[in-house]
Amino acid sequence: MIQKIRAGRQKYGLRMYLRRELSRGVDRVFSHLNEERLIDALHQLGLNRGMTVCVHSSLSRLGYIKGGADSVIDAIMETVGPNGCVLMPCFSMRGSMQSFLDGKEPFSVRTTPSQVGLITEVFRNRPGVLRSLHPTSSVAAWGKNAKEFIHDHEKSLTPFGENTPYGRLACRDDAYILMIETHIHSLLHHLQERVDFPNLFLAGEREACILDEGGHVRKINTKVMRPRIPYFVAIPSASGREPDWALIQDFALMFPRGREIAVKQIGYSFGGYSKLYQRRNNLEKSDIFRSRRVGKGEIGLLHIKSFLSKIEPELNDLIGRFNKYYDPERIASLNLPYL
Repeated sequence: MIQKIRAGRQKYGLRMYLRRELSRGVDRVFSHLNEERLIDALHQLGLNRGMTVCVHSSLSRLGYIKGGADSVIDAIMETVGPNGCVLMPCFSMRGSMQSFLDGKEPFSVRTTPSQVGLITEVFRNRPGVLRSLHPTSSVAAWGKNAKEFIHDHEKSLTPFGENTPYGRLACRDDAYILMIETHIHSLLHHLQERVDFPNLFLAGEREACILDEGGHVRKINTKVMRPRIPYFVAIPSASGREPDWALIQDFALMFPRGREIAVKQIGYSFGGYSKLYQRRNNLEKSDIFRSRRVGKGEIGLLHIKSFLSKIEPELNDLIGRFNKYYDPERIASLNLPYL
């Protein structure tokens, strides 16, 4: 116990560590989940055998889960079965593509850890899980068609384009995003590539080293996403003059429910474009999106192809309307908050 406290103090600071432990104790009593309850919730959400699902997750926000990340992964695999397919983004970087590549650290498909949550890191190490070879934006996959989803990801000049796992998900009728107390994220970068989002990439290409499954060194070229700037979308303002701005994930779908409150607290209002507040209800009415409370959090299931058919024309129109405002230096000078 003393060693555990010392380790926690070193990692988080004593006050934060004790707060985390208290929160976990409360969750064990009031927000206790196990694999069986998770499977039941996924079935009720509409996830069934044979489906293809890309998982975006935040483990801690659901409460206490017996078995932790393994129980979540087992529940999803059991629900879709071996004739379905489970995919998870396994990005190599915590920050930007640029900062990761500047570090000159070769990407190893076997050993480079996923930096987008514990569930993704545990998943990529599971027997039978394959991982694409993109140096920064890899995807891990298990089940039927796993190899077809991830093959040749490294040959795509852009990380989220048509010939990537994200582009292949987008053209399937049976593909869904499962959001576990977090937003859509990586699919939205594919959407941005589809609409030729302004200033999405830095000029030129970067060479990157990768180590494949056999440990062989390979060099590939990739376009690099511009840091931070592409996360903001220009929308109509209440004044009707210069646009307001929204984060791309909030433009697409504010989820989970606490997101709307948090967005308002940091200063976004969307007064001239209230449809962003109506997006969730409209998608639910169209049966494109379903949600369910689980533990102390929320899970959502989004049909990818139908969602993109709704959101892509709208984003295209707004880009055409406000294209002149997408100068990177101009956006940076606004100091827009990121959440």
